[in-house]
Amino acid sequence: MPPDGRDEAPSGARPDRARVTNHAGAAPSVPSTAAGEVNGALRVPAGLVLVVDDDAAVRDSLVEVLGTSGIHAIGARSATEALKAQDVYALAVAVVDNRLPDLGGIELARRLKERAPDLPVLLLTGYATLDSAVEAVGQLDAYLLKPVNPAQFVQMVRNALARHALVLEHRYAVERLRRLNMLQALYDPLTRLPNRALLDDRLAQAVASSHRDGSALGVLFIDLDGFKLVNDMFGHHVGDQMLRHVGDRLRRLRRATDTVARFGGDEFVVVCPSLSSAEAACVIAQQLIDRLADPMVIEGIEHRVSASVGIVVTDPGAGRETPEALLRNADIAMYRSKEHQRGGWVLFDEQMHARVAERFEIERGLRAAIMRDELQLLYQPLVRLATGRLEGVEALLRWQRPGHGTLLPGTFLGVAEESDLMVPIGTWVLERALEDLVAWERAGHTLEDFRVWVNTSPRQLADPRFAAAVAGQLEHAGVAPQRIGLEIVEAALLNQGVTVAVLDELRDAGVALNLDDFGAGHSNLAWLQELPITGLKIDQRFVAGLEAGPEHREAAIARGMVELGHSLNLTVVGEGVESEVQAAALRALGCDLAQGYHFGHPVTAAALWATGVAGGAGVSWSGP
Repeated sequence: MPPDGRDEAPSGARPDRARVTNHAGAAPSVPSTAAGEVNGALRVPAGLVLVVDDDAAVRDSLVEVLGTSGIHAIGARSATEALKAQDVYALAVAVVDNRLPDLGGIELARRLKERAPDLPVLLLTGYATLDSAVEAVGQLDAYLLKPVNPAQFVQMVRNALARHALVLEHRYAVERLRRLNMLQALYDPLTRLPNRALLDDRLAQAVASSHRDGSALGVLFIDLDGFKLVNDMFGHHVGDQMLRHVGDRLRRLRRATDTVARFGGDEFVVVCPSLSSAEAACVIAQQLIDRLADPMVIEGIEHRVSASVGIVVTDPGAGRETPEALLRNADIAMYRSKEHQRGGWVLFDEQMHARVAERFEIERGLRAAIMRDELQLLYQPLVRLATGRLEGVEALLRWQRPGHGTLLPGTFLGVAEESDLMVPIGTWVLERALEDLVAWERAGHTLEDFRVWVNTSPRQLADPRFAAAVAGQLEHAGVAPQRIGLEIVEAALLNQGVTVAVLDELRDAGVALNLDDFGAGHSNLAWLQELPITGLKIDQRFVAGLEAGPEHREAAIARGMVELGHSLNLTVVGEGVESEVQAAALRALGCDLAQGYHFGHPVTAAALWATGVAGGAGVSWSGP
């Protein structure tokens, strides 16, 4: 070996290149025209052919023939040199003489293919017998008889190179597909954020790291408020674009060490390692909420979305928490945030477990209640103040829950609204109210202008098919639309779009529409002019204030509501009337209708018309 430690080069591909005989056991090298060095490493061109023959004249001649045909080739004089060449170079084809000084050609072919099963090997032999052909099965791709025809030899090598290129191309495609499958398995295709599988892995690593270095770990569970309404009103393609915007914003806001993942649907998770305190996680959550609240312009329409965030933070160095428990607790805190104030954050505490367990029990019980007929409707009278005449009733839902007694709507409707139960419950309420109304009419109880009022939920009004569904129920029951009224809460109007279109259909059909609890929330006075409502109900807290006299602040507000409603040709209803003082004050203000315990408590359909049970305070009940 030369003093510089480099192997000597074998005979090359150019005819004017001097033939150099390798020392025994030395690996050959590629001619300068066939290879170069990059950072000290050989760079071998694609399609390199190795010619193995102990006859230097034959070997150099074959290398030269290939070189003049534009095929890069190197030579080796023994099996030992050939195997060393395979260690150094990425061979595309091997041409092996059958008789070598240290190993048979077929055995060399077997060893070459053990290392590279896809390597085509061509055997050069001076004779072909049945024994050698049988022995060569599975080891050789082809063989040539000596003396070699140059044109035939070049063509066979080209064919072998083509086969090898196809193998490499297939292998590349398989590897690319494997990488793509891995990418799809670990990343969400819509937002390109880590998906649940990669999140689980990253979170497990963060938990282990937190335990080792004694730092606190935070997990933020993010849910978009009202995202389903966006999908329903504008289509899933708009919802998908909104999710991409949200993913981009979260990605830009994260710290270098944080992981932002799409958990599923409109839920995202941020893993925040190495926190100094729980307060730091709360600051991060508020920053995310503020940024997500910025408007998004999608297809020329400006959308605003709020986010509710649940936060869980481990104690520094704590190792008891599992990734599953952290995600569950953060999810619990997120639901707590939605219950109290959407667009805010809540830090998890242990007491939340009991509340969440109770919520799940309510949801499970509600599903069974629909099937077991545990739901019940009670009816409270609606009275014309000027005459004391009964003009309608409001249907009030109750749940006769086994082991818990009678539950008011406030204890379970919130759970129903968040789940998929609100629509079937709303359908049941209207169906039962229509059945009772038909039964009263057959008994001759109802008056000419009598209406049954039914409460609707935001989820129902967000469905563009709701008006058609109501019309179908009315037709099936044989009830005129003028005998039904629907009460709408302000929350249903926050996303107008489809809601307004649904209300237009209902009013055009003759269904009366009341805006319930007017004044209790952030009332938008513009709604009274723009929405197709027929009446409004003054919230009971303003009615209660009438006890203090006409100069009291609530009385002034109630007076303004009555005047506002009448100026817009709306029927005004006072709710929660509990005394004659309140009734008289509303009457003096010109309020049209009223309901409350002063006129009658909620009672069953059968008891509504019973003398001395539902009637009171001089209310005029019709009878058979």
